[in-house]
Amino acid sequence: MLKRMLAAFFFLLVGAGGGAAPLRISLPPLLGAVPVALGVAWEMFEEEGVEVKLIPLASQRDRLVAFQAGQIDGMVTDLTSAIMLAAQMPGEVAIVSTAYSPAANPTPHLSLIAQGYSGVDDLAELAEMAGGRKVRIAVPRQSDLEFSLDMLFSSQGLEPPEEAYIGQDDLLVNATWVLFGMVACGVLPQPYVDYLLSYQYEGKPALKVLSDFSGIPIPPSVIVFRRLVLAAQLPDVAGFFRAFRRTVERVNSSSREELLTTGWAVAVELFFPGLSPETLSPEARGKVEAAVQAIHIPKFTEPGPVSREVFEQVRVWAEGKGYLAGSVDYDQVVAILGP
Repeated sequence: MLKRMLAAFFFLLVGAGGGAAPLRISLPPLLGAVPVALGVAWEMFEEEGVEVKLIPLASQRDRLVAFQAGQIDGMVTDLTSAIMLAAQMPGEVAIVSTAYSPAANPTPHLSLIAQGYSGVDDLAELAEMAGGRKVRIAVPRQSDLEFSLDMLFSSQGLEPPEEAYIGQDDLLVNATWVLFGMVACGVLPQPYVDYLLSYQYEGKPALKVLSDFSGIPIPPSVIVFRRLVLAAQLPDVAGFFRAFRRTVERVNSSSREELLTTGWAVAVELFFPGLSPETLSPEARGKVEAAVQAIHIPKFTEPGPVSREVFEQVRVWAEGKGYLAGSVDYDQVVAILGP
C-alpha cells in the first residue's frame, strides 16, 4: 500500500514538470460511456482544455486491474464494480458521478431473453428448471446485471438460482450465447436487446422476452477516478465533466439522422467492436444496418451524484454475496464535485 502511494506520488511530481498529463480513461460497452466516446470524437474535451486519452481494454477485468495498477486515471463502470473496487482500495477510489441512469428513461433498459426451444415461459418455471440444473442463464457475475436479476427473482418470491448463472463480462459473447442456443436465456442491456431482437437471418431461432425488469432497481453506470488524480488534476476533471455535460446536451438535442452521420459509428464501435458493414456482402450489410437502425437512442442523463439509497442497495447485496474485500462507506467513496 505505502509503496504504491509513494510510486504514484513520484509519478505526479515528475508529471508536474511537463504540463498537465492527459486523463487516461477506459470505456466499457455501456450506454454511460457513449458521451465520453462522442465527446472525444466531437473534440468537446479539447474545447474545454482537457486532453482525454482513451485506453482500449478488452474486458471489465482488464479495466479493474489497470485501475488498481495506476495504468488508467478513470473509467466508466457499473456501480457494483465501483463498490468492489473501493473495498479493495480503501481511500483511493472516488465515485464522482453517474454516467447514465436507466431509471430516468421510460423505455426498458434490461431484458431477460429466452430461446424459444427452452420451454421456459415465466420466471417461476425458469427458477425451477435452473434449480434442477436443466438450464443456464447468461449473466456476468459480480455486476449490476446480476444484482438486477437477483432482485427480479426476489420480487416474485423466488430464490435466485445462482448455480445456473454463467457468463462473461463480454456482453457481446453473452448475446451470442443466447442467439445460438448455448444458454436457455440471458440478461442483456440496451443496445444489445434491440440488436439481438431485430437482427434477422435465415434460420434465426425464436426469441422471447421473459421480463423487461419493470419496477426492478437498475443501478446507474458511474464515472470513477483515482483520488490522487482528483487531487493533482482537479481543474482537468472539472473540465472533463463540463465537456461531458455539453456532449449530453448535444446528443439529446440532435435528431437521429444527425447522430447517425456525426459520430454514432463511434458509439456503435463500443458495443460491437470490429463491426464494419463496409466489408460485408450487400445482403449481410443490409441486415446489419437494419438492426442498427432499430436500436433505440435514449435520452442521456446529465452526470450527478450517486443516490445513497441505490448505493446502499447494491452495497448490501454485494456484501451478502461475499463480493466485498472490506467495508465501504458512501460518504468516504462518493465524491461530489461542484457544477
